[in-house]
Amino acid sequence: VSNLMTLSVKNSSSWVVPSKVYAKDGGVWKQANQVYVRQGGNWYLMFNTATISTSSNNVNLYTLLGSPTSPITAAVEIASGVTIGSSSYTLPALTIDGFPTGSVIYLTNNGNIIGAGGTGGGRVAGTGPAAKSGTEGGTAIYTRNTLKLTNNVTIASGGGGGGGGGRTNRSGEAYDDYTGVGGGGAGTVVGSGGSSIGSCPVGTDGGATLGGGGGAYCSNPGSGEAQIGSVGGQGGALGNPGNRGLPNPDFDGTNLGGRAGYAIDGISLTTKLTTGTIIGTEIN
Repeated sequence: VSNLMTLSVKNSSSWVVPSKVYAKDGGVWKQANQVYVRQGGNWYLMFNTATISTSSNNVNLYTLLGSPTSPITAAVEIASGVTIGSSSYTLPALTIDGFPTGSVIYLTNNGNIIGAGGTGGGRVAGTGPAAKSGTEGGTAIYTRNTLKLTNNVTIASGGGGGGGGGRTNRSGEAYDDYTGVGGGGAGTVVGSGGSSIGSCPVGTDGGATLGGGGGAYCSNPGSGEAQIGSVGGQGGALGNPGNRGLPNPDFDGTNLGGRAGYAIDGISLTTKLTTGTIIGTEIN
């Protein structure tokens, strides 16, 4: 298997990796879904196709295509109206990794690939701990294999969570006086608003395209203290970081908004045949 090469065809005087393969059947040219090559008495899959026609979270193309053990060329289409999302900001919406060296993946996106939103920073008491930052937004596409991308609609990273409000009253009497709370970042699976303490409200969840708003300080009933001026940051819109909480700067320096997720992590391995709409940073 180790000496198998990626399927190539000769176009004029150059060998190229095809995105489609046709075979003549009874005098009619038909598009092939799979192509096998025989070597050493064994048949090896060299070209494969797949269409994703149902919205899903955390799609892994390597497992979707059967976890091939030899180099492969694959043509994958995300159908119109389909959204590939993620269940968590820690997981990419679409992963392309694990294919043997030399593999080439053609991806046609006719739907949406959207990372998850980050979580807002939660409330803390004036007596500590330090203010809480928002978490980062989620990645849309993570690839460590060669990717040829035709993006006809939208690829977007999740928005970062808004930072929690800073501590403005740190006296020993402020044990039941709580900072502002951060809003969740935008995503197909939205970021949650920051957590709360006591009877104070939690932060506002993010939305499909915009982040949730930050919430102001809050005290338990009967308290004579307050975290005046402490307000959580708004969660980031798609492809944008969450906002820092107020005051800015704060005493702890930890009420930061979460960074935006990555639209494409693996851009050095990616060739954009059609760019379409891409929202967010591209790295690696």
